[in-house]
Amino acid sequence: VEHTLVVGVGNSPDYTGKDRDFEKEIERTLGREWKRHERVNRTCSPLGFKKGRLPDDIFASMGAFYYNNAKYRVREEWSGKGVFVNWWEVDVYFIQIPWKLKGVWQRRLLDLVAAWTGTELEQTDMYGLRRYEEGARLLTHVDRETTHAFSLIVNVAQGNLSEPWAVEVHDHAHRLHEVTMQPGDIVYYESAKCLHGRNKPLKGKGAYYVNLFTHYRPVGDPAWLDKPNPEGTPEPLIDVGECKLEGSINDVGVGAVKCDDDSIGPYLSPAMFTATSGDDLFNWWKSVGPDAEGHDEL
Repeated sequence: VEHTLVVGVGNSPDYTGKDRDFEKEIERTLGREWKRHERVNRTCSPLGFKKGRLPDDIFASMGAFYYNNAKYRVREEWSGKGVFVNWWEVDVYFIQIPWKLKGVWQRRLLDLVAAWTGTELEQTDMYGLRRYEEGARLLTHVDRETTHAFSLIVNVAQGNLSEPWAVEVHDHAHRLHEVTMQPGDIVYYESAKCLHGRNKPLKGKGAYYVNLFTHYRPVGDPAWLDKPNPEGTPEPLIDVGECKLEGSINDVGVGAVKCDDDSIGPYLSPAMFTATSGDDLFNWWKSVGPDAEGHDEL
C-alpha cells in the first residue's frame, strides 16, 4: 500500500544536566509561568478552552500517517530546554511530518480554530507528532505570547492507559479543568492566556499517547495580547455559583462536579482546585506526582 514515509536517521545525543535540582527549577519555572499568563489581556471564549472532534477525513489522514511511521520515531532533544517535559525521568519521542502533508493539515485546522475564536487567524507553528510514554508528565505553562495566541491539541493515538491522561486547563477564573480525550478528539485553548499541562503521570504498562499541536495568532498582529477584545467576544465565565462534588475524586471528565451554572461544563476537576499563584501550581505538581498520596488538601 502506498503511503507517506519519514525515516529519522540516528538519535539525539544523551541528555546532559541530569544532576540538576529539578524540584527547585520546577518551582521557579511555575512562578514565572504564572506571571507570564497575567500579561495577556485578550480572550476569545467563556472558559478559555473547548473540546471538539476532527473531521473524519483529517483524522483518517493523521491516523494513517502515524500507523505507517510510528516505528520511525526518534527521541526528542530536551537538553538545555527547561523542565516542561520530565525528560530526565522518561524519554519523549518525535515523528516528523512531511512538509506537503503538514500543509494539508494546517489549512483544515486553521478553519476550525478561526471559527472557534471568531477571528481571522494566521498559522504560526505546527509541532509534532510527539509521543509520550509511561510516566510522562507535562508541567503547567503558557505558550509564546506573540505567536501562540490560540491553539489546538489533537490526540492522534493512545494505547495501554490504565486511566485517562487528561489535559489540565485553568479557566479565566483559574479553576482547574481536566479534559479527557480519545483519538480524533481536539481541544481548542487560549494557549498564551490559560495555564495548561498534564501534571499527573501517564499510567499503564507500556502506555503511549501521541499528540499534534498547532498554533495561531490574529493576522499580522504580534501585539494582539495587549488589545481589548473585539466587539461581540463572549465574556469570560467567572461566577458559576456554588459547586459541589457529586462523584468520586477519581471521576475525571464525567461531570463529577456540579455548579449552579451548568455552562461550566463537565470537565471541572474533582479536586476542585483553583490556583492563585505559582506556589499553588507547584503544590499541585507535587500532590499529583508518582509518589504522592493524594491531593485532598488542595
